[in-house]
Amino acid sequence: MTNEVECFSVRAAAVLTLTSLLVGCLSSGAGAQASAAPTMLFAQPSLDGIVDNFFVPAAEHRPPRVGIFTLILWQPNPNRQDGKLVPTDWSAGERTGFYPSVPLARHQAGFRDVPGTSTVQADGDTVGAYINSADLPTGSHQFKMMITPQIIFAPPDQVRPYEQAGRAVVVSLELQVPTAVDGHNDGSDTYVSADLVFVDRNRSTKISYGCNLFFNGHPHRRPVGNIALDLDTQNMMINSAVGWQHDWLTALGSSAVSQSAPWKGWKAFNFAITENNFVSALAALNQKNPGVHASVNAADYTLVQFHLNAELHFKTSAAELGWSMRRAKIEITDAALVH
Repeated sequence: MTNEVECFSVRAAAVLTLTSLLVGCLSSGAGAQASAAPTMLFAQPSLDGIVDNFFVPAAEHRPPRVGIFTLILWQPNPNRQDGKLVPTDWSAGERTGFYPSVPLARHQAGFRDVPGTSTVQADGDTVGAYINSADLPTGSHQFKMMITPQIIFAPPDQVRPYEQAGRAVVVSLELQVPTAVDGHNDGSDTYVSADLVFVDRNRSTKISYGCNLFFNGHPHRRPVGNIALDLDTQNMMINSAVGWQHDWLTALGSSAVSQSAPWKGWKAFNFAITENNFVSALAALNQKNPGVHASVNAADYTLVQFHLNAELHFKTSAAELGWSMRRAKIEITDAALVH
């Protein structure tokens, strides 16, 4: 009888051990399933030159294309009646850091076909631009100038990135800004930011979420954000700098921080807007502008657009900006994986 009890006890212990192992495995598997795989929203495509990839909406009298990655010039060329650019083969890489393949005139277009003119570039996985306020001798709307790469997501491709709790929008790109000349004041400045546009369709709230990568001549910037109204788009702007330890943005450990002086050579920027970042920014928006009544539920917002806001102002003095970008991508992942 004693032997039977001992044998039963051994068998029972074995069953319990196997059961514990099985439950452990199942729990581990369930945890893996709960951590959803990253979703790629955008990966910068290869462009075969300027034609069909670059547009001047104000000159063409139509809005920017939807659903494709393009380059946009917002200030028409005053040297031509149609406002468009012309092929140019000068070495704009001296200002942008990017040297397209030959023939250059296939991969570059400028305000004029002369060295030093404002020029856009597109070749393979890289885009770039050099802009010079001298090419707008009579000024422009708000004394702005910009050539921007962008994608407006087609409605079927628009997603609510925070629909599932605990998610993050992760942006990565490589950038160089070899040229930046300005007066270092509000009327003459140069900067580059990655902008994501979110829309709450229930309240018609539009938010331009600016992630600054470069602001010339400001080495002692304080790590504070900025909230303002964009007079042109009527979007509310929420701006902060990558790597400056702010509640509205999370820089990954592999990321360069926002720069204050021009540089040549690729720097990798990798950053995230986690759900917590986004909610903190929304709360700050409502605190500063109570009349906006923005929803603080991150799940209400749809991501509709991404663009590189590479811009200069020249109201008080001339300005120049040259940059190039490659390997831009946007994905949604678990915030717990962001580090």
